Amino acid sequence: MPNLRILPESFATGNIHITNSNKCLLCSEVLKEYRDTILDNEGGCIFKIVFNNALLEYDIVKYVVPMEFTAPKGSIIVSNSIFEELFIDFHGEYFINVEPYVPPQGTRVVFELKNRDIFEVADIKKFLETSINKQYTFLQIDQEVNLGKYNLRVSELEPHSICLINSTDLEVEFKLIEESPVKTHPVDAPFESDYMNDSQHIVNTCDDVSSGRDTTPLCETPQLSREELRLKRLKFYT
Repeated sequence: MPNLRILPESFATGNIHITNSNKCLLCSEVLKEYRDTILDNEGGCIFKIVFNNALLEYDIVKYVVPMEFTAPKGSIIVSNSIFEELFIDFHGEYFINVEPYVPPQGTRVVFELKNRDIFEVADIKKFLETSINKQYTFLQIDQEVNLGKYNLRVSELEPHSICLINSTDLEVEFKLIEESPVKTHPVDAPFESDYMNDSQHIVNTCDDVSSGRDTTPLCETPQLSREELRLKRLKFYT
């Protein structure tokens, strides 16, 4: 597992745009080391990065998609948003472990919505197929998915907590969470909305996927939520 220096997005040159995304640039050494793994998984190969945050005394795990292998020698360039999620400041020198990760293709996802705006789209199936597949290679539980003016959160995902979606027949459902003012009735009163009964399907045809590839997920490192990490950091400084 290579130990790479992590750099913010300002180090990306040319027309490479990784702002507010899980995209990254890796150095050529990573390509040389994992060439066989990358080529053997035609459906997609993402990378797992592990940062040992010494202040929090905790390993933070993120998943990224390489755009190119043109980062400076011994380094990885990620978006500023990932920098913040790893609780790294933009000063000093930090290193992370990097390894390929091949999750299974997704079969079902439930998106949590705060309003019904997306149902104004004439053809939701086509919209999701085009928008999600254009911007995302994988989805994971609790991930925020931004599609223009529509914001969705991954509430449920099958068959794994992180799945590729670039070559799959994905069943999509919606869970509507209405934002309401504070009311005086008991908190255990029946909730207004539930799962939508009608499902949408995203069909992505990709003829060059090898059906025999190994998609067995690697063991995942248990993770704290962002709020738990924030509280842990506050405790350290107090």
